Amino acid sequence: MKKIILILIISQFFSIIGQAQWYTQQSGMTSALYDIEFINRNTGWACGVEGIIKTTNGGINWVRQSNGVPFEPLFGISPVDSNFVYAVGFFRTYIKSTNGGSSWFNLDSGMQGDGTYQSVFFLNSKTGWAGYGDGTFFGVRKTTDGGKTFTSYPTGVPNDLYFKDSVNGIGVEEASIVLKTLNGGLNWGYNVLAVSGNFYRVSFINENTGFTASTRAVYSTNNFGINWDSVGRITPLDIDVTSIEFCNENTGWAGTTSPVYKTTNGGRDWFLQILTGVVYSIYSYNDSLVWTCGNAGRIWHTTNGGTSSIQTISNEIPEEFQLNQNYPNPFNSQTKITFNIKHYGKYSMVIFNNLGQKIIEVFSDKLAEGVYETTFDASDLNSGVYFYRLTGNNISLTKKFVLIK
Repeated sequence: MKKIILILIISQFFSIIGQAQWYTQQSGMTSALYDIEFINRNTGWACGVEGIIKTTNGGINWVRQSNGVPFEPLFGISPVDSNFVYAVGFFRTYIKSTNGGSSWFNLDSGMQGDGTYQSVFFLNSKTGWAGYGDGTFFGVRKTTDGGKTFTSYPTGVPNDLYFKDSVNGIGVEEASIVLKTLNGGLNWGYNVLAVSGNFYRVSFINENTGFTASTRAVYSTNNFGINWDSVGRITPLDIDVTSIEFCNENTGWAGTTSPVYKTTNGGRDWFLQILTGVVYSIYSYNDSLVWTCGNAGRIWHTTNGGTSSIQTISNEIPEEFQLNQNYPNPFNSQTKITFNIKHYGKYSMVIFNNLGQKIIEVFSDKLAEGVYETTFDASDLNSGVYFYRLTGNNISLTKKFVLIK
């Protein structure tokens, strides 16, 4: 009986993975996590209401940092390398670690009502900037000696900051405002991109190309903020876009007050990936490894970019391995294909042209027993006859479909 239950649990697990491609990592936190950053594919930190957590194995385990970490909520974290890490938050909290988070010490601190550091970005172990406001001062504080001294420059209070070098920086804030400095933060210009909407995050993929987003639209720049263009809209729903992250000029993710969305064409079109709750921060190591953090201490992770074209129709064990005819057929752009998996294993589906040349791999996943459906998007293919082949457990089935545009 125990063996049967174990098999069912394993089957259900792989069924879930086949559908979602996003899964939760246990953070050990129950309150909001506001920022998540990595220095490589294994080592990263996240911070929030309950402090700071760290992973050294890609999030399989998260360990709470406690020595020297104050009890104030933390809004931003900026790791420079495996040793130097900075974090900021409520009550003028500004802390630093020189040993990867094993211990922390204060660079600035205050009492309730003394103001809030909203964001932080360090270019190296010495030079960094933080967005700060206390009711009398609104702007950016800069250090060039690792936090021993600070210089304050008035401007808005950026929710997020990015510097490509010691003089050129970008900040974003509410009311659709983009801030920019050309002299290391001494002076800031600002650009209002829309009449409404708030910017919470900015994401740069190189020294010129970056993205930000609000309820109204996604904006991109290819000249480090000299010009910003509206390229698309994440959702028609009137909900805040609380985070955005691109790994290249085409592929990006956006978090909102509920779902995570993804684009593969530079922000022009977005599709919903998963319902997560509020996502405050996203980090992508590449187009496959992505982490998000948000309310209730949630961390979501994907190892394939979050995209899955497979949906489970039934968990009942089929009588045989079977590949069904796609529908509709012929079709224009999209068609659905159902298939039966009799034994757990690694399966793949590949599209071939009428010359027998491989065109695209629709999926390659470990699947449990059950009935599945996948949607194939042929928008990039020309009209013609194609073949789709399902392979796994030393069995292969092939069928033909017709694309008409």
